[in-house]
Amino acid sequence: MELNTRIKSYWEGEAEGYSDAIKDELKGFERKTWTKLILEYAPSKDCLDILDIGTGPGFFPIILSQVGHKVTGIDLTENMIECARQNLEKEGIAAKLWTMDCQALEFPDNCFDLLLCRNLTWTLDDPQKAYKEWFRVLRSGGRLLVFDACWYLHLFHEDLKKAYEKKQQEILLKYGRPLHQHKDQAEGDALSRKLFMSDKVRPQWDLNIMLCLGFSKVFADVFVGRRILTEQQQDINNIHPPFLVGGEK
Repeated sequence: MELNTRIKSYWEGEAEGYSDAIKDELKGFERKTWTKLILEYAPSKDCLDILDIGTGPGFFPIILSQVGHKVTGIDLTENMIECARQNLEKEGIAAKLWTMDCQALEFPDNCFDLLLCRNLTWTLDDPQKAYKEWFRVLRSGGRLLVFDACWYLHLFHEDLKKAYEKKQQEILLKYGRPLHQHKDQAEGDALSRKLFMSDKVRPQWDLNIMLCLGFSKVFADVFVGRRILTEQQQDINNIHPPFLVGGEK
């Protein structure tokens, strides 16, 4: 099976679980925290044209539409888009949602002020192609914000592997759950060994790609987890902490 098809099939099965997770975020501190964080980095404009890449169950379209911006959400998987539609309807939000491959965008050049991407880039089979597409659809002065983590770097480095295994036991004892929680954990682990990003040191890799593509400035925050995660989530994720990496066209 082609890798991109296998990735799509895997995430189709994860939609319901991820939808439950963002429903919890919408009830918690995350709604205001994420809105504030994103707008701190966004271009200064009253009504931004925003593209949420890998929108999943629609968290960013909900919170950013509610503060007056025009948001388009895309996802490779139909199940995620259907969950997003349901969640937006429940919140009384109108946003455009499309099933689309983020590595081959169906948008014209220079049409968005802000591109967002959360926990997606590590899943892509050709992230270099994706970054090139994202640069293409950004307007001059527009910004790209990518939130992700080095989720599986421990598979390729012995010291990190030992630290991961130790942390796994600690988290099981403290919280009764593994570090990674997916519906099909075996397939997730198998895919992670094949994905392009799994062995890359990030966000350094992303910064280099953006500079090569022509972004006028790039930036990163490797401590962003302190703002967007609870203390328990920070504890669980400190073996692979989230980062923000971005660039301005």
